[in-house]
Amino acid sequence: MRSMTGFSESTLLKDDIEFKCISKSLNSRFLEINVRLPVNLKSHEGWVRDYIQKNFTRGKIDVDVFFTAPPKEQLRISDNFLKLVKENESRIKKHGFDIASSTYSELLKVRDSIQKDYVLKDSSLRDLVKRSLVRLRRTREIEGKATKADLERLIAGMRKSIKSIKGMEKINSKQIHKKLNRFKAALKPDQKEVNISEAFATLNKTDINEEIVRFNSHLDLVAKLIRSNKAIGKKLDFYTQEMQRETNTISSKALIAEIKNESVELKGLIEMVKEHAQNVE
Repeated sequence: MRSMTGFSESTLLKDDIEFKCISKSLNSRFLEINVRLPVNLKSHEGWVRDYIQKNFTRGKIDVDVFFTAPPKEQLRISDNFLKLVKENESRIKKHGFDIASSTYSELLKVRDSIQKDYVLKDSSLRDLVKRSLVRLRRTREIEGKATKADLERLIAGMRKSIKSIKGMEKINSKQIHKKLNRFKAALKPDQKEVNISEAFATLNKTDINEEIVRFNSHLDLVAKLIRSNKAIGKKLDFYTQEMQRETNTISSKALIAEIKNESVELKGLIEMVKEHAQNVE
């Protein structure tokens, strides 16, 4: 089980330039991918997206690759840079920049504009991005383990709650029969045949056994689901809706306050499972 939220970063130092890849993941019903690369690395966006699609199935994933000069290098102009400027002096002048009369800060601007053309080798960029995404997946798995533990606690609570309701079902049935007997006693002889059939049809609608059976079936599926290594978020969300529906029906059918009160507790547990489902891949 994996959570949908996570954060990671990886770095690479090349020619005094620090390249960094930051990967973030947030909740989303589907897989949303946003990739931001330096202009000169834009051609690599395709394989980055492919890699994410192969390793993630759900969540809003942002991957941001950028580079900066380390602080000690930010104000330094290297001999290589000066040589590069000299070799390209005529081209620089065409853009309206006079090297002969330029200030130190203006030279830094030229250096920074040239650095924007730095390109990482394919293998280096792939390593940088993959390291970040592998760590992102790992953080989602770590958070997923904590979520799984809490889901197991909630499932145990729901089993206890529905078992309690099952135990009170006999009391509920007795209430049904009491109502039926009072109804029969109040009928006139010529009314009994027709009205008793109607009474049975009405009172059958207050029986909660079928809802309890279906609820336990859904609960067993949820327990099995959280032990799976596959993406379970959407299925978990579906089963919580089904369990919520059965609980609402049990509460509306119940004739005794104890079942209604226990149904309220059960709804609270289901709601907590539903919240987890919104954050599970």
